[in-house]
Amino acid sequence: MDKLFILQFAFRNLFSHRMRTYLTLIGIMIGISAIVFLVSFAFGIEKLVTSEITGGDAFKLIDVGTGNSQVVRLNSDAVKSIDDLAYSNSVETTMNLAGKAKDGDRAMDVAFFAASSKYVEWSGYKPKTGKMYNDSDRDKIVVNTAYLNFLRIKEPEEAISRKVKLDIVIPKELMDSEESYTLLDQEYEIIGVVENGTSPNIFSSQKAILPYAKNFSQAKVEITARDQVLDLRKQIEAMGFKTQYVGDTVAQIEQIFNVFKLILGSFGLIALVVASLGMFNTLTISLLERMREVALLKILGTQRKDISRLFMVEALIFGAIGGVLGIALGVATGQLFNVFLNRYAVQSGGDPVRIFYYPAWFILAIIAFALMVGVLTGIYPSRRAAKVKSLDVIRYE
Repeated sequence: MDKLFILQFAFRNLFSHRMRTYLTLIGIMIGISAIVFLVSFAFGIEKLVTSEITGGDAFKLIDVGTGNSQVVRLNSDAVKSIDDLAYSNSVETTMNLAGKAKDGDRAMDVAFFAASSKYVEWSGYKPKTGKMYNDSDRDKIVVNTAYLNFLRIKEPEEAISRKVKLDIVIPKELMDSEESYTLLDQEYEIIGVVENGTSPNIFSSQKAILPYAKNFSQAKVEITARDQVLDLRKQIEAMGFKTQYVGDTVAQIEQIFNVFKLILGSFGLIALVVASLGMFNTLTISLLERMREVALLKILGTQRKDISRLFMVEALIFGAIGGVLGIALGVATGQLFNVFLNRYAVQSGGDPVRIFYYPAWFILAIIAFALMVGVLTGIYPSRRAAKVKSLDVIRYE
């Protein structure tokens, strides 16, 4: 029997009882859309969480520090050695210092980071207002909005070009000294504002600190290729340093969210199982109603495998149409929910976010899953139709 004829015949049979077919398709659509809606929600939350952790170019970066070691020092020679390693593209550093901000007779402790501009960028900080300093700048700083509260400045634009004074404490660990050293009344000009954290932070170049400090607090190493992370980490750790890689954290997050997806997907799967039973019932009833038709096809010489294919194609049509429409319904519902959520977030002063995420492989997997449901549901009716004995049907009639 011609394959195109089987397809046309299957469509004609299904839609000869339109109401029953439509109700069956609606059930499959609801089951598929529930899976798409719930699992895409889990994908979206996972993407939001990982994007917060992996801000900037985090997957290309390895964090390097000394840990609690009192022997290994992250000095200029060590930085150069790391930079010369295979798979190391570049190395940027920071010095974590303590500071005391002054404003008239008021003072407040702040965290002061003497870091290269590239290090700040790799850390995910970009000025929302103003600009980032150059590494050659000696008296320029970038501050966060929490520091502006100390200055009693409400709008970030008002802070640009503002002159401030700071006392900067250089820890003894960075000086290879027995005592820390304090730079008093250092004057800086604010040229940029970032929106990070609730505690006051200040970022500056290392130009004014390097004459006093010999060591760095931390470094970030840019790798030439992501698949070389393990080799580069081993080389750095062999030098006595501690390393951290965001991929380790992301892998743990993915494990947690995989369980979350499985739980949410199982709720949608319950609806799909119910819909599959409805589809099975529809195909079985259709077979019972068409016993004479099947017997006549056999008398006319139709082979058993063609009879089986006819009912299997009907099941696949249910799965394919229900799967595609279910995906469309699930995506549309997610987008509508996202619009209302973002409207509420914006009205509350937040930023719009994308809660639902639909990876291409996930959509393809759902289509394949819907077809598989159609195949599993159609196995029994197709086999039973192939085993129909035409003489018994005629005798009964």
